[in-house]
Amino acid sequence: MRYLGFALLALVVATSTMPCQAAVSATFSFRVARAPHPLALDPSLRDPAWAAGKVPSEGPWEDVTTRAPARLATTAYLLYDDRNLYIGFKAEQRGTPIVATQPTNDVGFGTDDFVGIGIDTSGAATQTYYFEVTPRGTRYQEANENVRYRPHWQAAARIRGGSWSAVLIVPLKVLRVAHGGTQGWGLQFVRGIAAHGDHLVWAWNSLMNDQPGGNWPTLYDSRWWPTGELTLGRSAVSREGGRIDAYALASIGRDRTQFAQASGAFASQRVRSFGLDVAYPLTPTISFVGTLAPDFSNVEVDQQTIAPQEFRRQLTEYRPFFAQGASFINADSGSRAPTGPYCCASNLIFYSPAIGPFDCGTKVEGTFGKQSFGVLAFRGFDQLTGDEFADEAFGYHHSLPDGAFDYWTDGVLAHHSIAGNDATIEAGVQGRDLKHGWIWYFDHAFENGSWVPNGHADLTQAFIDMHKPSYELNLGYYDASPNYNPIDGYTANSDIRGPMFYTYIPGTARGLKSWSVNFEADRFLDESGAVHQADTQATLNAVFDDGFSLDGLGPTVGQLRAYAIPSGPGCGGKIVTTSSFTGYPCYLDGVTSAYNLMVVPIGYRDGTPAPIDASYAYGSYGTNDVHLFTLVTSRPLGSRFSLGLEYDGTYERAFAGGALESQWLRRVTLGVNLSSDSTVTFALRDINGLGGFATQVGNNLAIAYMQRFRSGDQLYVNYGTPAAGATLNRLIVKFVFHAGAAEGT
Repeated sequence: MRYLGFALLALVVATSTMPCQAAVSATFSFRVARAPHPLALDPSLRDPAWAAGKVPSEGPWEDVTTRAPARLATTAYLLYDDRNLYIGFKAEQRGTPIVATQPTNDVGFGTDDFVGIGIDTSGAATQTYYFEVTPRGTRYQEANENVRYRPHWQAAARIRGGSWSAVLIVPLKVLRVAHGGTQGWGLQFVRGIAAHGDHLVWAWNSLMNDQPGGNWPTLYDSRWWPTGELTLGRSAVSREGGRIDAYALASIGRDRTQFAQASGAFASQRVRSFGLDVAYPLTPTISFVGTLAPDFSNVEVDQQTIAPQEFRRQLTEYRPFFAQGASFINADSGSRAPTGPYCCASNLIFYSPAIGPFDCGTKVEGTFGKQSFGVLAFRGFDQLTGDEFADEAFGYHHSLPDGAFDYWTDGVLAHHSIAGNDATIEAGVQGRDLKHGWIWYFDHAFENGSWVPNGHADLTQAFIDMHKPSYELNLGYYDASPNYNPIDGYTANSDIRGPMFYTYIPGTARGLKSWSVNFEADRFLDESGAVHQADTQATLNAVFDDGFSLDGLGPTVGQLRAYAIPSGPGCGGKIVTTSSFTGYPCYLDGVTSAYNLMVVPIGYRDGTPAPIDASYAYGSYGTNDVHLFTLVTSRPLGSRFSLGLEYDGTYERAFAGGALESQWLRRVTLGVNLSSDSTVTFALRDINGLGGFATQVGNNLAIAYMQRFRSGDQLYVNYGTPAAGATLNRLIVKFVFHAGAAEGT
């Protein structure tokens, strides 16, 4: 298995073909036309003014999926005045079915055809947005500043014969526009064709990655967006006023006090019935954010997994206070660079999902000039441990518009009555040779306080990267000292130092829409001189013309060393536990476990409304020999219903005992789109079996209803939760009273 990855890499490189040249590159720029008058929400685009807004192009759009010029024509239009952006599309689709099934805004993105615009008002990839619309007029949007971004904007679409057209009107007040006058915005135009699972772009770079379904387009690609020049008046920089969201929550049932913890376990906590979230713009691009008694019931979103995890899993923050400006607090995450071993989730100085219920918080976040920043403070009391905490976090990031140079710093000052005090400060710098494609990066963080067992810890990372149209090569070095682990942060592993390597090679070939190869390797020693962690992974991604695909075919070869931890000082006393995080300073009874899996994933019609995905993986996983099976599919049932089915299984046999054990999961999810702003979901899951992975054995029924009103008020009614191991006898009714600007703006 160890050499299969190298052979796979050599085979693909030997048969590769050069990718097509970009139709429009990041160096392209154009003058955006000013609208002679406000344009109507008319998807026919019959107003003669649209002609002046036709977006120039150096050739046909590019198909990101096939890595070739798009076969279906798309024409984009863009105009503006001091109140709105006006975006129009004409999409030719003769001979290909037009898919338009989803009637509810913000639900089921990627299932239908869509067109959209990407906007970077900073010109430096720090203030980025996407707005998309389907042939049915269903709207979607996202912003790097807030996962809850739900502004007031308009869109309409019309299907006519073998084509469709759409118009989007985006008020400038829902964007963060720094100043009036002439300025350059990053711009991108995108299109999704659901019947074939193809994704089209106006601006193209060969290192852009395609993603299935609703995972594309990505704001990360904003580094390759061309520039559109606009001249705005003073009134264009005005934002919507402040907003207030006050919630009232009631719950009944035997398990009404059971709530998910950061570890994934459920524990009893006192229910909060009322709370408040506020935001107020201090400048057009800077906001004050505050919260009092924030809700922790998580009725808006539930996150779960039953897959075996070698390292801690990273979750997405959705609480309003932490969500707004989150990327500005974690300044390094906005540097467009990896922040940790390539095998694992990025390290974070501040990781808010690890923070449980808290009582109050204040924050100031935003951008000015070429800078983004955030600073926050929050206080709370852990009901489970009795730990009182008062923590502060900050982030600052400076970036040139062309990405040639940026630097950053962030940190956390944590004060916990039981857990201890912890201060972590990070600073880094990155440069880019735009002519030759070289990128260099250096980042260092230090941690001090009583939370750190020996009072001090460090983390250093550096790399050089060669970025070319047909490949990317990255060579790095990573050094995390023993017990580096910021108390409010995320660290996958500590006490590791050594080299890392990564390469990405995309291409096309006969019979394939596209293929790409990823290869990564690392080898980390601990302070005892032993290999603490080592990983090698080679994966092939391929999309075939007949709809089949491979999403990550290849071996993962890893090892992780664990040590016995004694209870007494001086490495004496009874052994109380084992740890793979560090064995410092004793390094007793070191045992190295293998994490080797061969993964065979097969997809069919991924990126279409009815995908089917199956996966089989086998190998040694820690102390077990495992075989993992997954089969999942989803599809719309008419325009109102959607169905999801999943069947997963695990066979495991412990190397020590040899007993064969298994776990099996069956899941059925039914979604009902009640209107353009209301849905209800029924989820039934059953897990049975024995073994180390079967941590959520039981039946689980969960029901969730959501209604967003025209006023911005929201109603949630949830029975149980899909994140629990078994059905929780818990009914939560939550109403959010909304006043002022739109959610997340």
